[in-house]
Amino acid sequence: RVAADGSATQTAKLTASDGATYDNFGSSVSVSSFGSSSDAVAVVGAHRDSDLSGSAYVFSVAADGSATQKAKLTAADGAAEDYFGCSVCVSITDSHGSALALAGACQADAGGQTNAGSAYAFVLPAGVPCHECETGF
Repeated sequence: RVAADGSATQTAKLTASDGATYDNFGSSVSVSSFGSSSDAVAVVGAHRDSDLSGSAYVFSVAADGSATQKAKLTAADGAAEDYFGCSVCVSITDSHGSALALAGACQADAGGQTNAGSAYAFVLPAGVPCHECETGF
């Protein structure tokens, strides 16, 4: 939070529920809210998770700054050394809290090309606990 005098106070420390050594959780982060008083959604990348295939974590962030992990995102076609989560972005798309998240896999093989890279889209339902978030468009 930022006080009237411009000073900031830490309100939360986000960590992965299944975090492990060298996952690089926090290597990419994105947050979005809909309106100044509503809750927000945050996505945090961990591009070295699970044999470097990578992952991204979805958090609900309350107006008081507290955060709760809601989901872990991975690529359906993920492979070792894809680095999924090397970049992430999230945007709340409506007043109900639905969101669109994007996660980059900067070394994923694509189109027959080694390490060509890919980006994956996830539709996060309102209220986010998404055990199986929808992918693709």
